[in-house]
Amino acid sequence: MQRSGTYIIQLLKRFEAILALAPVEGRDRNTTAVEAYEIEVQTAALVRSAEDILSLTRSLKEAWLFGQLNSVDGTRGMPKTDEDAKAVGEALQKLLKQQNF
Repeated sequence: MQRSGTYIIQLLKRFEAILALAPVEGRDRNTTAVEAYEIEVQTAALVRSAEDILSLTRSLKEAWLFGQLNSVDGTRGMPKTDEDAKAVGEALQKLLKQQNF
């Protein structure tokens, strides 16, 4: 939860920084060029923050799928996964014996 909160705050700060750099009429070329560069830098940081959030969600999905997270009812999914794997293994052994492999 802490990591997700940190990434969301970073994302919002980058977005706010980009909005704060909105062009204003009457500025000279140098100021406009510096602002354009700063917008590019903030945009790259915004993309990195979004990628961090996506990486976190991918890690959470993997942990959930492989039974490393508690389920809603408080049990872990791993014992069920192990039982299913054993059942598949036994069925495969029976099939191989029938095929004489």
